[in-house]
Amino acid sequence: MGTIFDIDQTGVTTFEENSEGGFSLTKHQDVQPILEQNKIEYNKGLNDNTKGPMGRKVASIPLVVWSNWMKETNGEVQKNPKLLAKYLNSSENKYFRTHNSRI
Repeated sequence: MGTIFDIDQTGVTTFEENSEGGFSLTKHQDVQPILEQNKIEYNKGLNDNTKGPMGRKVASIPLVVWSNWMKETNGEVQKNPKLLAKYLNSSENKYFRTHNSRI
C-alpha cells in the first residue's frame, strides 16, 4: 500500500508509484455500515411507503462502488435508467438494495 494521500468522510485515498514512473490513486471505503443499514431497511420494510415526494428508496450504493460503475460504463450508468436498473436488479448487487421491488 502506498502513502495516504487524503482522508475524508467517505474513506481514504492512497498514492502508489509504479515501476514505469507513473502512479495510481486508490479510494478505500468501509462499506459495512452502509450494507448493515441497507439490510435493516430491507428487512423492516422501512421503504414500503411510496407517498413521499421522492417516491420509494430502493438502494444505497457506497461511493466507491458507484465510482467503479461509472468507470465501467463510461458514465452511462448515471444517464441510462435501464442500465442502472440492470445493476440494481443483479443478484450480485443485492446488498445495496433497501426494498424488494424490481427496478
